[in-house]
Amino acid sequence: MKEKSNLILKDFTPRMVSKEYVNWMNNYEITKYTEQKYTKHTMASIKKFVAEKKKSKNEFLYGIFYKKNNNYIHYGTIKIGPINLIHKYAYISYVIGNKKNMNLGIATKSIKQILIIAKKKFKLKKILAGCYSNNIPSYKVLVKNNFKKEGRFTKMYKFEKKRIDRLVYSKLI
Repeated sequence: MKEKSNLILKDFTPRMVSKEYVNWMNNYEITKYTEQKYTKHTMASIKKFVAEKKKSKNEFLYGIFYKKNNNYIHYGTIKIGPINLIHKYAYISYVIGNKKNMNLGIATKSIKQILIIAKKKFKLKKILAGCYSNNIPSYKVLVKNNFKKEGRFTKMYKFEKKRIDRLVYSKLI
């Protein structure tokens, strides 16, 4: 991973949706640990989803970008929400779109940044993230960010003809 300070999160807008992003969301290898694998995505459907998040009062979608010179290279997205404003908590979810950008620390650094946003901008006290029990990279990234396993929902998901658990991690911020 290049210089840490060049990795930034930006409010993700419909104008930022590219053909490459649509391809990521339709790529089983990218989405196999998400519920997105069950949907056929189009440019229009993704732009609609992003526009809905832009209008939302409790869900916020950020693009993960690397700034090189004056260009921004899109690595993926990270979402916070829905936010529970009464109890001051939210879930996060994230996807790194290009396989060549996986295992470079991008998700780890993106989570660090979204935790700062969650605390400063939204005044949250707790962040949660769920993942498939066989998604080893995802729970490793959460543990690197000092999330603790808080729950296991036994055989909750169907994954490639087998039943697997859902893990829930959390962190007080």
